[in-house]
Amino acid sequence: MLKRSLVLFIVLTGGALRAEDPARIDLPKAIGMALENNRDLARQALGLRRAAYGIDSAGAEFSLRLVPTGTARTDQDGYTVNYGLTAVQKFLPGTALEVGGRMEERDDEASDRSQRSVMQVGLTQLLFRDFGALVQGEAITKAGQQLRRARRDLDLQRSDLVVNVVETFEALIRLERQIRSAEASFQRMDKLYRLTQARERQGRASRVDTLRVELKRGQALSRLESDRERFSFTQRDFAELLGQSPETTFTLEPPPLLEIELPAPESAIATALSNRLDYAQAWQDYDDTIRGVKIAEKALLPAVSLVTRYERVNDDSTVDEEEDRWSVGLAGDTDLARTRERAQLGQATISRESAQETVRIHELGIAREVRQLMTAYQQARAELLIAERNYTLAENRARLARRLFEIGRGDNFSVTDAEEALHDADLRRLSARADASVTGYKLLRGLGTLVEAP
Repeated sequence: MLKRSLVLFIVLTGGALRAEDPARIDLPKAIGMALENNRDLARQALGLRRAAYGIDSAGAEFSLRLVPTGTARTDQDGYTVNYGLTAVQKFLPGTALEVGGRMEERDDEASDRSQRSVMQVGLTQLLFRDFGALVQGEAITKAGQQLRRARRDLDLQRSDLVVNVVETFEALIRLERQIRSAEASFQRMDKLYRLTQARERQGRASRVDTLRVELKRGQALSRLESDRERFSFTQRDFAELLGQSPETTFTLEPPPLLEIELPAPESAIATALSNRLDYAQAWQDYDDTIRGVKIAEKALLPAVSLVTRYERVNDDSTVDEEEDRWSVGLAGDTDLARTRERAQLGQATISRESAQETVRIHELGIAREVRQLMTAYQQARAELLIAERNYTLAENRARLARRLFEIGRGDNFSVTDAEEALHDADLRRLSARADASVTGYKLLRGLGTLVEAP
């Protein structure tokens, strides 16, 4: 099983922890601040809220609706007024119930003033093609699937943000150490330059030796200024990732390496298939196409509706003041050729087959990616050990070359060459340290376990 560090606890809690001192920050606090304040993530969260409103909008069709009605007309003969209220409720099987009443009042020259009230109940049931929750609830189902997609997109962006924060954090640590290394290198080259100048005046070194060391000193100073400029740019990017102003600066606490006990490749692949949100989305898309085929098959059936209506009329202008009316009927409108529906069924079937292949492609891609990430993590850790050993060797060589030159038993060529080798070994060591850290987080992202998701 995988061991998770403290930073993963911060990730799982959704960045709930805040940095008490924004000027000094460690990696867990940086991740927490980014998950809470990152502007791109906040914009993505708005999309999640918009998708939630989509469910309310789709479900409104099946909520109780109160529909007021009314007309008023007047002319030279008199006036007519109608007003009423109807309650409409639709259900997932395709049933629509209407209950309402209205008042009709009339006053004209042809007749006396009359008043009539009507109470009505209507029931409509869709049959065959449009019957059932599969068809009637499709809009709600699509809205729910869209909400799930939005949630997955948000969690995927959170995982990407965590990796970006780790990469930028490690880049800042690396640049910080590079600056210290470049400062020490420049100081050593400056000391060597002054010593070579003194020996030139003594006749123990040539002008060429002095110019060569002066050039190396200038190159060391150029590297130092370049590292400082890159550190400034990277720090601005880091502040924006954390949702802070670009001018905000932080004092970083170097994080420990993320230790991961690698499982067997088959177990890691199974973990990824159980947790990867992009794979879950591929399965959801496949399920949607299966549902689409079923709906397309139902579309081949005839469209028929059963309509029943009952009215109770109370008219004060008739002898029999109350009258009951009822009716039952069937209504339908069907194209016998069904050309369009058959074509849509063919399209839905092809979409299902394509989605099934997409799921399989995702499986193969995830398996390949997990193996590559595991290999990259192992290589990064091995390269770090090699880089640290090479740095120790280069440091010992440079120290020996300087001592030999100082006692007059070596030349400045050996010293400058050893200094260049030391600088290169230090850069490789720092880069290997950052890569070893970042590849661990990338591996957890590839396994789908970096950010906990439902």
